[in-house]
Amino acid sequence: MKILNYSIEHDVFSELVTIVAETAKGKQFSFTFSDSHTLKEVKIKLEELADTLDNNK
Repeated sequence: MKILNYSIEHDVFSELVTIVAETAKGKQFSFTFSDSHTLKEVKIKLEELADTLDNNK
């Protein structure tokens, strides 16, 4: 998996981060999360999504 881009939207109470990534097989996908998640949680979720997309699970 390769991260291609990201964007951050914020307001008074929170931030939303959107990551655009590419799987090992070249499929692009995005994932949006709030700032309440840890980087480890986000990394695990991105890897799960990439694996699911590549293996059509």
